[in-house]
Amino acid sequence: MPDAGYPADWSRALELLLVDSDRGINLRNDICHGLIDTPPKHRVALILQAALYLLSHTHGHRTLPPLAPERPARLSPKTAAGRHR
Repeated sequence: MPDAGYPADWSRALELLLVDSDRGINLRNDICHGLIDTPPKHRVALILQAALYLLSHTHGHRTLPPLAPERPARLSPKTAAGRHR
């Protein structure tokens, strides 16, 4: 998935959620092969979160980098002089 442009952390999370039977939940196998009838609500929530992420990534809505802390605006000498009155 990183080759397709997905971040490595999300690729690993999706792998653990859907296909890793040793360390993960492996929901794809359980659901697609009928091993469980209805997944519990918390697993449905994880599936929905993964689906929403994949859809948003596919449609170009990437996660934005964290905002840099705002620096105080610099005052011009004229503005600064007016503040002292």
